[in-house]
Amino acid sequence: MSMPSPRFSGYGSFSDFIATDPELSIYRSFLTLNSRNLLYQQSELLSLEKRLQEFDECDNKESNFDRLLSSKCWETFAARAAEDRPREAERMELIKDMQTKLKAYHEALLLQNQILKLSAPGRRAFGAFRGWFDNERPFVGYGEDLLRNPNDFVALQTSTDQDFLSSTLQDLGGRIFPGVRHETTPGIKYYSAKYVSRLVTAVTVFLASLVINGAIVALYVVKDENVKLGMITVFTSPFATSLAVLTDGRRTDIILATAACAAVLVVFVSTSGSG
Repeated sequence: MSMPSPRFSGYGSFSDFIATDPELSIYRSFLTLNSRNLLYQQSELLSLEKRLQEFDECDNKESNFDRLLSSKCWETFAARAAEDRPREAERMELIKDMQTKLKAYHEALLLQNQILKLSAPGRRAFGAFRGWFDNERPFVGYGEDLLRNPNDFVALQTSTDQDFLSSTLQDLGGRIFPGVRHETTPGIKYYSAKYVSRLVTAVTVFLASLVINGAIVALYVVKDENVKLGMITVFTSPFATSLAVLTDGRRTDIILATAACAAVLVVFVSTSGSG
C-alpha cells in the first residue's frame, strides 16, 4: 500500500491555514507604497492646480468679451468647449482630468485612513503565522520575502483580550488546556478561548476582592485614625495598579474604579470610627 504524499504548500494551503482562525487574517499593509502613491497623486493634483491658476491669470488679463463670458458662464464655456474651441477645449479637458484624479486621490486618502485604524496583529497570532510560514515556505519568488518587514502587517481581527493577564494565561493555555494540533504544523495548537476568558475573570475578581477584603480587615484591626487614612492610600495604590496591569480597562474606568474603592474604604473608616 502506497503512503500518501505530503501536502503541497502553496496559496491553497496558506489560505486554508489562515481560515482556521480569524486572528490569523494577517496581511501586509504596504504603508510605504501607500504613502508613495498618495504623494504621486498629490503631485499630479498640484500640477493640475497650477495649470488652472494659469488659466485664471490669463482670464484676468483678457479683454475679449466672448472669452470673458466663458470664464463667468458654465453653459457658454461648455458649449464653446464642445465646439472644439482650443482654449475652452483645453480647459475642459483639464477640468475632467482634475475631477477624475481628485476622486481617486480622495478615495485613496479615505482608504489609507481606514487602514491606519487597523490594529497590528497580536503577538501570539503573528508568532503562529510566522511559524507556519517559515516551516511550510509556501511561496517562491518575491513572495518569499513576505515577512521581511514584520512591522508592516495588520490584522483584520485581533483578540479582544490584550491585557497582561490575558496574554500570560493565553500563553500558558497553549501548554495546559487540551486542544487540537494543526495537521501540518504540530507546533500550533488550537484551544477554546472561553476557558482562558473564564480563568481571567476569576483571577481578576479574586485579586480585586483580595485587595478590598484585606484593606477592610486591616482597617478594622487598626484603631489609630491617622494610620487608617494612610492605609487607605496604601491599599488604593495597588488596587489601581492591579487594574492597569490585569485588565484592558481605559484610564477613565481605572480612575473611577479606584475612586469608588477609596470612597468605600473612607465610608468604612468613618462608620467603624463612629461605632
